[in-house]
Amino acid sequence: MINEQELWYKRGDLVEFKLTLGRGPRNCRGVVLNTAVLYGRGARQLWVLDLDDATPEEAARWTNKKIIVHEEDIISAIPSVPIGRDTLLRDNPISCPVRDLKRGEWETPAITVTVALPLSAVATPDTKHTEP
Repeated sequence: MINEQELWYKRGDLVEFKLTLGRGPRNCRGVVLNTAVLYGRGARQLWVLDLDDATPEEAARWTNKKIIVHEEDIISAIPSVPIGRDTLLRDNPISCPVRDLKRGEWETPAITVTVALPLSAVATPDTKHTEP
């Protein structure tokens, strides 16, 4: 389990990172949405805001989308807050994009919590227990 406090960049931080595309690495900016694991290493789920020197096709394909980036590929935090950051965080609960050849791309919860609820009455051999 990844301890969120141990990571360099926190949820909601505006960061600059490297994204390697077909024409080579690009510097990008984005908002940290969630914690992730990519190939066994700590990573961050980012909302891509913009790319440097992007063609119109690259901009349409990569901006305003969620991607997962290793934390080592994040260059630095940017000391400003993008407009709409709170909306991005609120609209993107902790989840992970999953891609499948049959179903396409969908979001799946990154954390599932099971909560045990106590029963109102416990049946014993001496008492008769009825379902509520």
